[in-house]
Amino acid sequence: MNSTWLSFLNGILKMPGAKINREKFLRETLKGISANDMATCISESPVKVIPVSKLESIADSLISSHTTKVTTLSAISGIPGGLAIIATIPADLANYYYHVVAIGQKLGYLYGFPDMIDTHGNLTKDGEIMLTAFIGIMNKVTMANELIKKIAVEISKRISEETATKVAQNILSKQIVSQSVEVVARKLGTQVTAKTASRGLSKAIPFVSGIICGVLTYSTFRPQANRLHEALKKNIS
Repeated sequence: MNSTWLSFLNGILKMPGAKINREKFLRETLKGISANDMATCISESPVKVIPVSKLESIADSLISSHTTKVTTLSAISGIPGGLAIIATIPADLANYYYHVVAIGQKLGYLYGFPDMIDTHGNLTKDGEIMLTAFIGIMNKVTMANELIKKIAVEISKRISEETATKVAQNILSKQIVSQSVEVVARKLGTQVTAKTASRGLSKAIPFVSGIICGVLTYSTFRPQANRLHEALKKNIS
């Protein structure tokens, strides 16, 4: 996969809280349902037992929450450990993608996509592919829509054989998927390079730049998250 994009993605994921534990997220977000239904949500998919209308409402709430957080300057200082851990990424860009990565995982889990984080807390190879597809959709990378369809098909084929936490193993080995993800990752890598270069002002005048970027972020984050939401609904397993 494109090294520029992969390096950037893993840099964002080093930020505390950027990696979302699938089971913990589902238990906290879907609390109130029966133990049997919760077990199905975790082992298979929330779509199996929860009406899509309810999932849509939850997704909208999650998007609203992250939209508010991503435009708040304090969100940066409020992240445990600050941004020193990814000093090579401009603060406003790191803040933005922190929430992009988080909402991508949450929406994916809500609509039945497998765990992207392994038992050691590391992003899996297939997690890299899914997040790349999700973020590609958010950033209007055309090939990303086709990629998510291919991933959904691969997951659906095997969901009857394995649980949702394991079903996405070795998606990368599928040539039909790997070819598409390379295209999406390359375009995202180019976008990230351009955005990083344009953020020089954030180092010179961080407060003023933060306000400007906050306004721009508010007008872009929700539409992008909604774009991903719609794509995931269309590809429910």
